[in-house]
Amino acid sequence: MIDHQGRDAREALIAVLSTAASVGIDIDLLCHLAAEELLSDDVREDVRPYAAGAIYQIGVCMDSVKWPDLL
Repeated sequence: MIDHQGRDAREALIAVLSTAASVGIDIDLLCHLAAEELLSDDVREDVRPYAAGAIYQIGVCMDSVKWPDLL
């Protein structure tokens, strides 16, 4: 079964990262900072169980923006 919300979220993140890259933002840095934020002690308790999966998805989306021909 397709997870439509997950797919929607992934496509939204890819669009955001693509736009950021097109205006000159370093998406490697942006994604690493986002991952650090998810791993920080300041992250909400209800988000904490999803941090590892979120970081994985950030990496997948970053790679699809950087290397679109590989997907």
